[in-house]
Amino acid sequence: KTVLCYISSWAVYRRSQGQFTISDVDVNLCTHLVYAFLGINETTNTVVSRDSWADYVTNGRGFGQLKDLVKLKDEAPNLKVLISVGGWSEGSEKFSNMAASTVKRIAFVESVFQFLRRNQLDGVDICWMFPTDRGGIAEDKRNFATLLKELRTRLNEDNRILTVLMTGKRYIVDPGYDVRTISQSVDYINVMSYDFNGPWERKTGVNAPLISENEFNVEFSIDYLIKKGATPSKILVGIPTFGHSFTMKNVPDNGNYLKVPSDNGYLSQWTREKGIIGYNEVCYELSTTSGWKEMWDDASSTPYAVNHKKFVSYDNQRSILEKVKLVNLKGLGGAMVYTLDTDDFRGLCQGDRYPLVTAVRDHLNKDRPITISNVSIVSHNYG
Repeated sequence: KTVLCYISSWAVYRRSQGQFTISDVDVNLCTHLVYAFLGINETTNTVVSRDSWADYVTNGRGFGQLKDLVKLKDEAPNLKVLISVGGWSEGSEKFSNMAASTVKRIAFVESVFQFLRRNQLDGVDICWMFPTDRGGIAEDKRNFATLLKELRTRLNEDNRILTVLMTGKRYIVDPGYDVRTISQSVDYINVMSYDFNGPWERKTGVNAPLISENEFNVEFSIDYLIKKGATPSKILVGIPTFGHSFTMKNVPDNGNYLKVPSDNGYLSQWTREKGIIGYNEVCYELSTTSGWKEMWDDASSTPYAVNHKKFVSYDNQRSILEKVKLVNLKGLGGAMVYTLDTDDFRGLCQGDRYPLVTAVRDHLNKDRPITISNVSIVSHNYG
């Protein structure tokens, strides 16, 4: 089974124990590493670094992470290294404008092809957030499918991998994705099965519920993409190693901490982002700071932690086991981890490095459904 792991290019700038460099990668955990994100030059419609200091070394200066990533293949010849183009900060309009023009698409596809070749990379992941949304147009749906088709055709010449980072939220899927056509063009669909709730809703909620009373959950997302024509064996379920933090307006007396009115999340020490906190920081806080209570939410099969007015929703080994069961049960391609750099990659909490990614890898290869003709027998491994 595939374990595809994203690396944030900017994690190299994080402070103290949060700083992540390519030398922190354990090459035995993931089958694919995806370096996120590169951008699009609007003038030339070509792939471009969004931070040349992080990505390259020029005249002996810079982190040169792209080269260091490719070097990991010396240790692990089967490891696949990809770049991801796009991301939230890159916006939607650049993609929309590029995909709308045959000439611009050709320029983009060719630049991707040459970039992979020049940097000895195995493939590309496209992360357009999101077609028809955030300044996009209705034609984005058709144009995105066409772009991926054209990328596939060109990348086949070098036997390169093409993946796409997509959400399974119906309100984005319906207008934005021609799922069947996309699925035919790509090797994997990386499903963003997280960010279902967050501090932007002004009430506490679960980042990545396995199931929920509405359709904002992991299982619905996967089922919906399959219903829309995605090939199950190409689907990688997104497993977040980050959580969302909230500041509750008042501490509830009744012990029910979900759906409590809240403000913006607090600033985490290591990610330096409001409302986003890595598992590494969550588990470190839980193990070193008094006042935190860790709880399990049966309804969503995820943990959360509270400390006075602070509330954090995240994933741990137990909730990951539940998510991986879904992969095995539905015969999916594997899991996608977002991101390596927010797992406990230093082993600060339990002494073992990468507890979450290790759980993903180990459990994916248990509980495999054995299919005999069309009868599915789930083998339970109680090892």
